[in-house]
Amino acid sequence: MPTLPLSLSTMCALACEKSLLPRVRMAIAIVAQEVFVESADTPGYPLRWNLAKTVLSPTEAQAASMMVALVVYPGVLAAAAAANTTDPVAMATAITDEQLLDAVRAGWNAVSGVAPPVTPAEAV
Repeated sequence: MPTLPLSLSTMCALACEKSLLPRVRMAIAIVAQEVFVESADTPGYPLRWNLAKTVLSPTEAQAASMMVALVVYPGVLAAAAAANTTDPVAMATAITDEQLLDAVRAGWNAVSGVAPPVTPAEAV
């Protein structure tokens, strides 16, 4: 595994940064709306739709529980590291809205319980 661009303590501080919570709540709500208009043929759709229904109005607790996964998403982690500081407020500011949305989209299946597709080599 490659070396992490930030220490675990620094990532934890970012995951606990209160200024990032409102933006995470909005990103969750936006992605929930995107899931509602997906085709029912989307792999894992019932689970994805159920998560969207559950988090449509994300509470602070729901957003906080997703923060750890969002902070370690490669794009978010890279943006935080590029801020070249360990100050969680400055790192949170360096993360763009699109990077947060990408992280929520990328993690949606895992949070909703959709298993990754099994490739033929893995099935053996």
